[in-house]
Amino acid sequence: RRSLRPGPHRAASEPWGEWLYKGIALLLIGCPCALVLSTPAAITAGISAGARHGLLIKGGAALETIGAVRTIAFDKTGTLTDNRPRVTDLVPLAVLEPELLALAAAVETGSSHPLAKAILARAGTARVTVPTPQDAKALPGRAATALVAGRQLAVGSPRYAAEVTAAGALPPDVAVRVEALERDGKTVVALLEHTPAGGRVLGLLAIRDEPRPDARAAVADLGALGVRSLMLTGDNARTGAAIAGDLGLDVQAELMPEDKLRLIDTLRGAGSVAMVGDGINDAPALARADVGIAMGGGTDVALETANAALLRNTVTGVADLVRLSRATMRNIHQNVALALGLKAVFLITTLLGVTGLWMAILADTGATALVTANALRLLGFNPRRGHEPAPAPQEDGDAAASPARRREAVA
Repeated sequence: RRSLRPGPHRAASEPWGEWLYKGIALLLIGCPCALVLSTPAAITAGISAGARHGLLIKGGAALETIGAVRTIAFDKTGTLTDNRPRVTDLVPLAVLEPELLALAAAVETGSSHPLAKAILARAGTARVTVPTPQDAKALPGRAATALVAGRQLAVGSPRYAAEVTAAGALPPDVAVRVEALERDGKTVVALLEHTPAGGRVLGLLAIRDEPRPDARAAVADLGALGVRSLMLTGDNARTGAAIAGDLGLDVQAELMPEDKLRLIDTLRGAGSVAMVGDGINDAPALARADVGIAMGGGTDVALETANAALLRNTVTGVADLVRLSRATMRNIHQNVALALGLKAVFLITTLLGVTGLWMAILADTGATALVTANALRLLGFNPRRGHEPAPAPQEDGDAAASPARRREAVA
């Protein structure tokens, strides 16, 4: 009679030593050492490479995000400009020129604002006698006020001057002069005297902060990388447009610090955003952006708040950060593909009996060594190699120069 008992399973007929051998080999192949090292090895090498080129990055999350940003917002003063403003024009209206400079310097005495420093420097160069102010106050984004020789004075923006005048607007001839100076890319401030009848404009001071020599090339470089550049400034629209036009980027002007925060939130709705700044007022926007980048010569608050810093204090470092981030992410993808690919190949060959235990050991340690070696290639990263700054678009003749420089050339 035929037996109804099933025959032994094929696996049971194989020698147990062979399956134990294959099991150990598969265990080694499944060890995720190379995969685990793929990201941290590349991130560490990328941060080290950045430090060699003056790019300080505070952690892997920032390094990964920088390369994915679609828009980079720049503060104007101290970031895109030299932060060395100088008084270019004095326009006395109700006082003489020396008195205009002396009274404006008195109001700005003790202020650390860049425009105040420019006025004080011009007063020192002109050797005018600066009266001692009393009850000095600052109205952020609007004006500085003080009591000087019994007169309540203020140095403020044309918008502030228009608000405090009795008519609620600047006199037509003054408004025309303000507009002409602002079209030349200059920041105009007005010296006002507060009277019972309202504010009276005593004179105008025009101040210009020249763009950094590398700013235009940096903006063109970012454009070549597919990143949009945007300038944020509290300056008036005409001055902002003049400087932005010279540099070849978009501009949002007449912004208070809280306006910059709202704009950053709006930009984040369309993709990742980086913010580049250097001042105390930039710190909230640096913190709100996906990545905050501080200039190396900026304030301690900005450097502490930012996720990255440009230690060489050059704007071209922003494009270098984007390149480094993208190179690091490519390296990570290569490492992951290498680790998983080797594991898959040796998994199949081991199951088919083509490779044995020693090849499994080689697959494990070899993949780890290859991933580490590939990550170390980032240490040789050179942001300038094969990526010279894109030439900024040039215009014919005098059109390539800023309005202020054209006027100096004519003079």
